[in-house]
Amino acid sequence: MPRSTTVSSKEEPKKQTTAASSRKGSYIEIPIPSLPKSSTAINMVLVGLLIVFAFLLGVLATKVQYMQQGGVANPSPSQAKTQAAGAPPKPLHVAEAIGMDANKFKQCLTSGKYNKQVAADLALGQKAGVTGTPSVFINGNMIVGAQPFSVFQTAIDQELANPSAPLPSTTPTTVDVTQGKFPILGNANAPVKIVEFADFQCPFCEQWFSQVEPQIIDKYVNTGKVSFQFQNYAFLGPDSNTAAEAAYCANDQGKFWEYYRFMYKNQGQEQSGWSSEQNLL
Repeated sequence: MPRSTTVSSKEEPKKQTTAASSRKGSYIEIPIPSLPKSSTAINMVLVGLLIVFAFLLGVLATKVQYMQQGGVANPSPSQAKTQAAGAPPKPLHVAEAIGMDANKFKQCLTSGKYNKQVAADLALGQKAGVTGTPSVFINGNMIVGAQPFSVFQTAIDQELANPSAPLPSTTPTTVDVTQGKFPILGNANAPVKIVEFADFQCPFCEQWFSQVEPQIIDKYVNTGKVSFQFQNYAFLGPDSNTAAEAAYCANDQGKFWEYYRFMYKNQGQEQSGWSSEQNLL
């Protein structure tokens, strides 16, 4: 694009400004300095930044589209019960709701007893390649996201039929993630072991819980073919850490799975305080 349409490029920049400004009733033209010889390199950097920006924009657009199609177009019953945006969270009184000793639960949660354990859970997930939730490992092979049940069904059936065959996975090799502290659901010696890394505040984890997990439990866990284990991956802020610590406190009273189901069925808006210490007690 030309830098000037009224002054010859042969004139000196200083003279261009003087000549243009000396004419009454005209406009003042400010000369644009020539780009240095290194402008090619600068342009390449700018192009690279634009590519990165376009990629991030595409990821964001995909995520929004996924939420619209998976989370809004087909809302689960528990999602329909979540608090309205901006509304204060409803107190959960978890101990009373699932039959725990309220005083023991409060003492455990407020003591910070499981701070280090929750941090260790997060580190384990990161070591295994987890970067988001839900991340579901089938015999050590990771499948990321609230994928349709058919995706997990295919992977499980393939593993049952031929355990040595590679599964569709985002990890290049199998990873041992069976180091959890929570009780295993189903037959501990089942040929297929599923470990889910999730955050109690994560809406996609709730979607997996309500739409995919029940089918896996019914078809595979209840028939002894699959064992299921949960792992904390608290990465969405302080309230996620609190909810993860509370899971251990519930486990101390033999109520982990009751707590797990209660939390997802009563999930509120992310970062709204619904899973804060005050709201859980």
